[in-house]
Order: sequence, then C-alpha cells, then structure tokens
Amino acid sequence: MTKKQASQGTGAGPQGWGWEQPQCRGQAALALFIDDLHRILQTHAAGKLADSSTLADAQEHVDELLARYIEIGAAPDIFLGQSVQLKEGIDRSGVAHTVPIFSPRLKQSLVSMLGQGPR
Repeated sequence: MTKKQASQGTGAGPQGWGWEQPQCRGQAALALFIDDLHRILQTHAAGKLADSSTLADAQEHVDELLARYIEIGAAPDIFLGQSVQLKEGIDRSGVAHTVPIFSPRLKQSLVSMLGQGPR
C-alpha cells in the first residue's frame, strides 16, 4: 500500500482499506487490520511471482498500514507502540512463504480475539 493508494483507498477491494471503514474501532479494527495485512501479503506474493515485489517493499507497506491504524486512533491499546516484522522462509516442500511476526502485545490481542470466536 503506497501513500497514494492509502489516500485514494485503491487496491483493497470494493470497500477500500479497513482503516477507512466507519466501524474501525476496538476489536473490529484488529479484524480489519488482519484483512488489510492479508491483502498486502497477497499482493506481495503475486508480485514475487512477477519479480516485481521485494520483502522490503512489502515491509514498507505493512509499516504504512500499521501507521494508519495508529494515526486514526482505531485502537490505541492494541496498535500503539506495536510492530509487524515480515520474514521469509521455505517450508519442507521447498515453497517460500512470507510470514508476519507480531510484537508481543499485538500478538496477545490477536490470540484473545481468536479465542473469542466460535468453538
């Protein structure tokens, strides 16, 4: 997500980016953040296949995304002071994956959110 894309709301589907949604507050903001992160990772994966996306590019987009959620005050207790670090690895089948590594408090928020879902 470039700043131009972020300001125009392009590239994230018909509803735009999650941080643009009026319901982007509290736990809903966390779910929208994960959806936005997934879009960035999908775009990165497609770009890697076309040799047009690097891990550094994807990391920059993730950093901008997190900054947007902090900027709008979507959920300061969840996002403020937190980070997402992208790492690349290869699984046992030889397939490359880009994996987000969440800072401790952000990870705990995600675990809590997932634990509240249907069982």
